[in-house]
Amino acid sequence: MNRDVFRQISIIIVTIVTLTVNSLATTLPLNNKTTAELSDSFLIRFVPAGYVFSVWGLIYTGLIAYTVWQALPKNRDDARMRTIGWWFVVGSIANTLWLVFWHYQFVAITLPIMLVLLGTLIFTVNTFNKIPAKRFAERLCVDLPFHIYLGWISVATVVNASVVLFDNGVTPSDEVSILFAVVLVGVAVVLALAQRVLRRDTAYGMVIAWALYGVAVKQGIYATEGLLAEAPLLVTAATYAAQSLAGLLLLWWLTDRVGDVMRKRQIA
Repeated sequence: MNRDVFRQISIIIVTIVTLTVNSLATTLPLNNKTTAELSDSFLIRFVPAGYVFSVWGLIYTGLIAYTVWQALPKNRDDARMRTIGWWFVVGSIANTLWLVFWHYQFVAITLPIMLVLLGTLIFTVNTFNKIPAKRFAERLCVDLPFHIYLGWISVATVVNASVVLFDNGVTPSDEVSILFAVVLVGVAVVLALAQRVLRRDTAYGMVIAWALYGVAVKQGIYATEGLLAEAPLLVTAATYAAQSLAGLLLLWWLTDRVGDVMRKRQIA
């Protein structure tokens, strides 16, 4: 079998397996516990509200689009598809293993698995900058899904690390936890802006903003349910950071689009 064909088929298979395991994790659910229920069992400050995890629907839709795109005969020997293909396979295996280990509460091992997934996504997005897409359809079906995916996994990695620490008995006072969460909000904003400056990546930052607003909402849920005390400092920081970041990125994106149109007119 041709090497490129084998790669294309492998990507289709791992995508189907990943989607199937994710579906089973929600519908069965695996080990009789949903992903959200397990997440709620760890009382950490830097974690988004449950509705924020709906971003997975967008991510998986995008990955299906990528899987179809790379499987097209005309893209079989494409340099970008060759470069990122096997990294996607590794990342998808990591995604699937993470779900299984998370549901069966092998918490410690989930962090290195998450780091593997994060590493594959960083490599993939860096590849997009070295080998730019030639068509808008490719940017939509390939680049955009991975930018969104990387944004979410960047947040998820921090949450995962916090859960591992909590699970191993590292439980600082709530005041310290709140301050640390505020610092993480600042770090997330810096990462989002750096990605925008270095790679003109708006989608990554928008996902960060979506997650940060969810962190603010989660604090209200904690207080309402009597699980943790109110955290006005964190709520304020996360809310303003999310709103300011989203607004700035949108304005930045619109400015770029206007600039692109003006340049095309000048060339014409």
